[in-house]
Amino acid sequence: MSEAKPGTSTQASVRPRRRPWVAGTWTLIAVLVLAPFLAWTPVPTASADDEEQVAIQKYLAHLYLNDSLETVKRIYPPTRDWPSHREPKGGVTRIKVQGVSAKNFPDEVDLLWVGMRNDRVVEIQLVYDADYTSETTPDSLARELALVYGEPKMSETGKFHWSDGERVLRVFYAQVPVLKGKRKVVEMRTSMQLLAADLVRRKGE
Repeated sequence: MSEAKPGTSTQASVRPRRRPWVAGTWTLIAVLVLAPFLAWTPVPTASADDEEQVAIQKYLAHLYLNDSLETVKRIYPPTRDWPSHREPKGGVTRIKVQGVSAKNFPDEVDLLWVGMRNDRVVEIQLVYDADYTSETTPDSLARELALVYGEPKMSETGKFHWSDGERVLRVFYAQVPVLKGKRKVVEMRTSMQLLAADLVRRKGE
């Protein structure tokens, strides 16, 4: 598996991770259960060519696909209005949630994107902070998840992904605009996204 390369000079080198990941499928599973921002559905390990036997998790960052907006706000009580925009492809309204705009925000996460369609969650995306990204690239995170879901496929846009026909789990670099002094720059951050499979088809991704 070749490592995805960020397109800016802001990529930090990978340092030894603080979290207690060690080799072994069951150790990975135990950590996934305990992590506040990631839960999993126990399934047998399978290869990327055997997708029908792999059940992708329905849950990320304490949110389930098909949750209502009311549920999202109950889990992350807003401290201010959340900005949002509608994407023409897929008909999804994407809501941007940050630590400054919600209570109980996940550790090591900079941004939480929630995609809503017909008042139901169809997309959950975590964009991790700079410290997490410096320790955990999309390539290394994909290797960890491969112990549970099997080897991922790679899209033409450099996204690792797994699918069971109903849900898609993706890992990739997300571009995040940040302010450096008085200048705006774009940093590449590790990101994990869970979404309904039909949304991927509608958007043509």
